[in-house]
Amino acid sequence: MRTSVIDGITFNEICGAVHLHTTYSDGGVSFKELIDAAREIGLDYIAVTDHMTMDGSRDGYEGRHGDLQVIVGYEHNDRSNRNHYLVLGTDAVFGHLDCAGEYVKMVKEAGGIGFIAHPSEKRDYFGTLPPYPWTEWAVTGFDGIELWNQMSNWMEQLKSWISFIRLFYPRRFLSNIDPDLLARWDALNRTRFVGGIGGVDAHTRRLKFLMFHRTIFPIKIELKGIRTHLYLEESKQDVSKENIIAALKSGRGFISNFRRGDARGTVMFLEYPDGSIRLPGNAGTDSQKPPQLPAILHCRLPIKADVHFIRNGKIESGKTGSKLEFSIMEPGVYRLEIVRNDKAWIYSNPFPVGSYPL
Repeated sequence: MRTSVIDGITFNEICGAVHLHTTYSDGGVSFKELIDAAREIGLDYIAVTDHMTMDGSRDGYEGRHGDLQVIVGYEHNDRSNRNHYLVLGTDAVFGHLDCAGEYVKMVKEAGGIGFIAHPSEKRDYFGTLPPYPWTEWAVTGFDGIELWNQMSNWMEQLKSWISFIRLFYPRRFLSNIDPDLLARWDALNRTRFVGGIGGVDAHTRRLKFLMFHRTIFPIKIELKGIRTHLYLEESKQDVSKENIIAALKSGRGFISNFRRGDARGTVMFLEYPDGSIRLPGNAGTDSQKPPQLPAILHCRLPIKADVHFIRNGKIESGKTGSKLEFSIMEPGVYRLEIVRNDKAWIYSNPFPVGSYPL
């Protein structure tokens, strides 16, 4: 955990990897190998979501491992192997549910949280690895969306034989979040808060072609890609399962691509005229009171970068630096996209200002 103090306000940030698979389903590493790798590179938490099983929890892997908190959830899918849903915070797998609306509802009723996984996959050139998109957009009740899926992002770009150079440099070619998915996310956030996470989707696959063998995304490489950063409440500094799940549910944080730079130490917050502050996430909208405006959106970065200030899905302005401020004069849904060398580095979760719909 990293602590920053700005103007007397303490920000406790943790950094982790979400959407990981082990040999309990179709992953290429054991739980022990995954935990050892995550500890070695200094992650604060990992969320393991093997397909339709939580046996890793049964076998004692969930919990503290030194400085690392391990959370065991699972990845649900419907009968057609679509509409994958990352489930955290439940005690069991809802194996009897085949309709997306049913398992989204049941997870919520059981006190768990869920994120739509790799929703915008489109590829049509791998017969054995077809796309697994989310098609049930009429379903409500999901907590958030996996906006940046590392494995999906990489595979969606393998459209020709020349693309297979990406096998040797897998992180170098990670691109931005799908703009159509971002537009959908922005639209959803004008009606209710929908958080965003980044997912690794770690499988550590080993490919064989004639006499050649190649491990795609060795686990240490996978864990140095897309990360989900969370701010813990000042009164809740323990990196516990409960505090992590609460932060994920409320969208209190941001997503980064470690390949573009270590984003740990980034702080983003709203400051209102009375001096109160708010972190990204779903806390703070009030249907009974007009928002206190003007407000200032502060951005503190560990490295100088280009920052795009976005309102209701459209870029309002942009600045370059490591200590930046943006004025908010009217209600809306605000967020930041941060770029280094023309490559996406950080996406903040939304800052809703005002009452819904926004």
